Amino acid sequence: MNPERHFSSPSGRVLTVAAALVALVVLVGVAADGGVHALAHVGAIPVLAAAVVWALYWRPEVVVSDGGVTVANPLRTTHVPWPTFVGVDTRWSLVVRTTDGEVTAWAAPRASGTARRVGRRPGAEERTVRGASAETVALEITGRHATLAAAGHLEGAHEIAAAHGMRPARRWDVPVVSTLGALAVLAVLGLALA
Repeated sequence: MNPERHFSSPSGRVLTVAAALVALVVLVGVAADGGVHALAHVGAIPVLAAAVVWALYWRPEVVVSDGGVTVANPLRTTHVPWPTFVGVDTRWSLVVRTTDGEVTAWAAPRASGTARRVGRRPGAEERTVRGASAETVALEITGRHATLAAAGHLEGAHEIAAAHGMRPARRWDVPVVSTLGALAVLAVLGLALA
């Protein structure tokens, strides 16, 4: 068995930490200037902003495992079992094609032209942080699929999946959606009651 590989955006992590620090500074400033009363009215706004940045840039990832490909986007997660996998596309971002449609990965945009040229230089692979460009993740996905197919693990997989109605599993990430929704309601109420 091969280990799971997780791909996310390193720059998204930096942006999220920066947003959290800005939110903290704003909260401290509001509390120092207006006390608890002001914090109750506008405190949810910087927290909501930091949570939105987290959902958009920290949370998204693509996980490649022997069981399939899992694409975690800001509000939804889709698990694509290998028997439902058809292929990948990297035209604009990573798109996983399945027997039930396509799944676009928020965490894996296409690399810029400069990044692609730098990636072609000899020795560039050692200097590159394992990131989440669409091309990098696509190579991992197709490589893992080829390894499993060569070992005979996927023989007749499409037919078995079709016979048993196997489909990619899509789900809303209820904790993320409900947290963002609750913070939005608190922000609106705080402003309305100010």
